Amino acid sequence: MSDIIDKMSDLYYNYKKHSKTKVVFMKKVKKTEANERILLKELQLNGCVTLQEAIEKFNISEATARRLFSRLEEKGLGIRSHGKISLPDSTYNFYRYEASEELYVKEKRQIANEAIKLIKSGDVLFLDSGTTVCLFSMALAESIRNNNLHNIKVFTNSYMIINILNGIAEVILVGGTYRPNRKDFCGYMAEKAMKDCHFDKCILGTDGYNSISGFTTTDFESAKICETAIEHSNISIILMDSHKYKKANVVSFSKGENISIVITDNKIEEEGIKAFKRAGINLKVIK
Repeated sequence: MSDIIDKMSDLYYNYKKHSKTKVVFMKKVKKTEANERILLKELQLNGCVTLQEAIEKFNISEATARRLFSRLEEKGLGIRSHGKISLPDSTYNFYRYEASEELYVKEKRQIANEAIKLIKSGDVLFLDSGTTVCLFSMALAESIRNNNLHNIKVFTNSYMIINILNGIAEVILVGGTYRPNRKDFCGYMAEKAMKDCHFDKCILGTDGYNSISGFTTTDFESAKICETAIEHSNISIILMDSHKYKKANVVSFSKGENISIVITDNKIEEEGIKAFKRAGINLKVIK
């Protein structure tokens, strides 16, 4: 009888041990899968991610980061080379609105709410199609509904912003060729419409900033929209979360000399604040 009890105890112990091991294993698998999804979104947004960026973002070792890169490469979602992983086409000109929309939402919302303070009743605005600017349009809609702002006229190339502000403010779509990946319109027709307008303020996003390239975006069409908006605005405002600092994309649309103010979150490093100051760019850091 005692032998049977001992065997049952052993079986129960092994079962509990196996269950705990299985739980720990499943947690690791879920964490790895979550890291893969986040890394893929970063790739889709920025074109590449360095080994050091992955180590810092996920708080993992270099070996774990390399394994993470290997998993994406095995699935055909990335190509590893020289301490980084890139999109399979090895370019930086890919952008997907959905990927950007889910990144750093808290910081983007704070930036959007700060930017609203710069808007006055009667302003004529141009809003581009970035995800932070989209959050700004939501804050703008709320301010109008609460009667804090009146008689706002908005020009935009963003399909999302048209839907957000429709029925709340006077909103005009500048037209052009529709781009599904950015959910916006661009091209000759959009630029021509903008050149015939004058804006009190333009609210723009950016896909990256560094001291050499200035403010950059993924493609020539987006850069041209930003350049035209700046040229035809009294005040040019850029909304940029701190993760965009030191990142450069393909096409520069401003070195900063024609930008009135840049609004960012308080996670920007001290060196970044000094870099903006050296460049003579008015930087507002949200406290």
